[in-house]
Amino acid sequence: AGGVAPLGGDEGRLPPSLKRRYEVVFVPSAKQEPMNLRQVKAKHIGQLVIMKCIVTRVNDVRPLMQVATYTCDECGFEIYQEVTSSTFTPVEQCPSSRCKLAGKAGQLHLQTRGCKFQKYQEVKVQELAEEVPMGSIPRSLDIQLKGELTRSVAPGDVIDITG
Repeated sequence: AGGVAPLGGDEGRLPPSLKRRYEVVFVPSAKQEPMNLRQVKAKHIGQLVIMKCIVTRVNDVRPLMQVATYTCDECGFEIYQEVTSSTFTPVEQCPSSRCKLAGKAGQLHLQTRGCKFQKYQEVKVQELAEEVPMGSIPRSLDIQLKGELTRSVAPGDVIDITG
């Protein structure tokens, strides 16, 4: 299913993202100068760039599911589904060997208390007014803040984005 990383044959095995208690953050070199939004081109794909922008809109912080946890109503088995994109298709039938051997298709129920969520916030940024050529419309970009970066900016803030 789209956006799902299935957990192989190890039944009941906890996914690594459930055990992980840290975040990885990339910090650019102090020597690297920030670019303006208009300078970022296709050649920068796959590179770490810094852009200087102004925040124009900040959405509310929402939960983003990372691991969905289900319980089978037939055998009581717990199934974990890693979610790797913003949308996913829930698992409907129990994949455990107990249900397969019994010839039953156990119904799965989502257990929100057992799921892992991450804080998620969408922010709209725009190039600085002094960098917009005369007669042009300022370019804007939607960015996603996750984890501890949420609630770190407000509309009107001039920020450096690294990504």
